[in-house]
Amino acid sequence: MSVTYAIFQAELKSSLRKNLQALKKRIIGTFVIFFVGIFFSLACIRLIKFVIDNPQLFPEGSTQGYGTLLLIFFALFTLRVAGITYRKIIKSKRMDLHLVQPVTSRQIMLGMFYSIMIPNFLISTSILVVFFVGNIVMRSGIVIANEFLILYFLLSILSSLSGYIFSIAGALYPFSRKLTFLMTLSPILVVLMLVANESHLYPNIAIAVFLVCLFVLSLFFYFMDGLFVEALEAYKIHSSSHKNPIRILQFTWLNSILGVRASSICSKEVISSIRERDVLSSSFSTLSLAFILVFWWFKTGLPSEPIGDIPITLYYPGMLAMSLFIGALLQCTMLGSTILGVEGKRLWIMKSNPVESVLIMKGKAAALIMMALPGLIVIWLPICILAQFPFKVTLFFGECLLILLFCNTGLGIWSGSAFANFDESDRGNPDILVQFMLMGTSALFSIIMLMVPGTLMLWSHNIGLIAGLIFIIITFGIMLAGIRAAASAYRSIFIDSYGV
Repeated sequence: MSVTYAIFQAELKSSLRKNLQALKKRIIGTFVIFFVGIFFSLACIRLIKFVIDNPQLFPEGSTQGYGTLLLIFFALFTLRVAGITYRKIIKSKRMDLHLVQPVTSRQIMLGMFYSIMIPNFLISTSILVVFFVGNIVMRSGIVIANEFLILYFLLSILSSLSGYIFSIAGALYPFSRKLTFLMTLSPILVVLMLVANESHLYPNIAIAVFLVCLFVLSLFFYFMDGLFVEALEAYKIHSSSHKNPIRILQFTWLNSILGVRASSICSKEVISSIRERDVLSSSFSTLSLAFILVFWWFKTGLPSEPIGDIPITLYYPGMLAMSLFIGALLQCTMLGSTILGVEGKRLWIMKSNPVESVLIMKGKAAALIMMALPGLIVIWLPICILAQFPFKVTLFFGECLLILLFCNTGLGIWSGSAFANFDESDRGNPDILVQFMLMGTSALFSIIMLMVPGTLMLWSHNIGLIAGLIFIIITFGIMLAGIRAAASAYRSIFIDSYGV
């Protein structure tokens, strides 16, 4: 058995073991999530069928749809692989165990890559299997061209390569060296995204371009074993260096609101997250939502007729509300779920400080808000301006932003303490089942909090705005309750409970 295969096998078995243990702990939750996933998949298939059957409602959208799907798929999976590579390789202390073994750096690099690429490919395949089964069950009769399947699987491999290479190049030091490699490789990424989006026009040419890009990236990847070790050493040396904090991120103006201790914790969390790149993946995903919304506007504009039961005037408001929810989910709930576990073995330092647990959680919650607000504002304002929403409607969506922000921050900060994962190789991320449960809970809470003000807004803008203010206060209370629940869970954590 080759060394590369042995490393791949060991890493894959470790991931499977963790996921299986998580599933066994929460069998009921597993079934609930399974059925929710099926329902969501069937709803997506029905939506695709509706778009295909009603091309007159989507100017250019029905014919260009699969190019857009390929673009979104490539972007999301590249981000996913980049995040996994950073947590599993760049920041993982287990890599030291591999590097001291009598094996080459290329064997380590390849083994770790396969442990990321194969699961990524299996997930891609699973998505297609679910689609085909759902298509048969619902008798939708959606026909997928062979060219689309070829492009889809090529992008699955290319997303793994791109995410892996860019994550490693992004860990280089100094910045000039990092920038050199990123600027060299970025044109390939731009070409892939542009060609993916226009692949519906010339699928054969798109396949040829993807194959060329695959060859170039594979060649670069195979001979970057030296760069691989350099990135690991650069992170090890420079991650522990104490840099001067960014002045604008010290949040001294929060002292009068939160107190000096809580605002200091907030500043520390934000600076640490940015410096360690924990927040960059979710932030980039949120900004991508804004880009997709704007891109879709310029590509399709307003539909010419009502979409089913949805009036034309509610088309983009619905898309905006969904995008704001996803942004709040990523930046508040999911990021919040890691905010305590990411401390790892350093948690004893925090627990030894004479700071009240409520103040700690208050500072961490404030950090989540500070990191989430810019991305949510970027989602909110552009589409309101482009779609020429009335001022009151624009203001109402600003209220929706705050409702989702407070609601998801409360959920995220509580889950971060209640389901804290101190395994440093996971960078504080809870197990996959907990993540899905949080997604479902976040969706339920968000729908409940927006349902009443949204309904009243359709009836009367003034009453809707008043209802929005009331629910801002309610969700702010939910966030405070989440902070107190998180503080209580934090106090119950003992050092022995996470193996220190």
